[in-house]
Amino acid sequence: MARRQQQARTQDEVVERPPWLIPVLVASGVVVFAAIFLWYYVGPTTEEILGTAPESTDRLQDVHISIGDVQLAVPANFTRFAAARDGGALERVDLHALLPELDPFTERKREQFDRSDSESPVLHMRIEETTAVLAAQPRLELVYLPAVSNRAGEPGPFGLRHYIFRNETGFSGQDMYVGAGPAGAPAVLICAREEPLLWCRREILLSENVVLRYRYKRAFLQDWKEIDNQTLALIALFRDRAKPAQPPEELRLAPAE
Repeated sequence: MARRQQQARTQDEVVERPPWLIPVLVASGVVVFAAIFLWYYVGPTTEEILGTAPESTDRLQDVHISIGDVQLAVPANFTRFAAARDGGALERVDLHALLPELDPFTERKREQFDRSDSESPVLHMRIEETTAVLAAQPRLELVYLPAVSNRAGEPGPFGLRHYIFRNETGFSGQDMYVGAGPAGAPAVLICAREEPLLWCRREILLSENVVLRYRYKRAFLQDWKEIDNQTLALIALFRDRAKPAQPPEELRLAPAE
């Protein structure tokens, strides 16, 4: 009997909690919510954390990169993404430079690099491994010419021949310009007609399985030949920088003792 009365009193007793407990729990919830809110709106994105969001740098150190059978040593201030600056074997690398001299990024030129208007001077380059790109001549004959409305072309500006893509093709809203490229190969430029894009782009095979793709605003089409030559020279420089240093000629010619 006494045990039952004791159990009844225990059940009727009110458990007292510290008076500060509820305010602390509410405050903690507010802090957690605020942290999540701030992270969502002003914190780094997943791309930024992984280094796959555009992030320019003015560092000058060479980044040694291998893409397929192409070796490159690229100054870091030409690279667009932080992830590429670790170097090593990559599937692709994105680079940028300022026209007309192909200047690399500096903090002083950040405003120019951030431009995206129709007269932006930024040249975007991508080097990537691929198995789906033809050389310029077969690509012109097999992919592009069957999609144009004027297969014979017409005289265009700046020493180029002009072709117009049919609307029902995958190249709708774009023009094709063809000029004389290196080693007699055609230089094929695909240019958007309408804003906000207005890019002109070109593809060049660097090896059997590695392609260089670059693009710039159509406002610079008049300089297409200089841009093409300078871009190829820049990539050639990056490839040369990746080669092992050679000993001085007098050491290489010295007879072994």
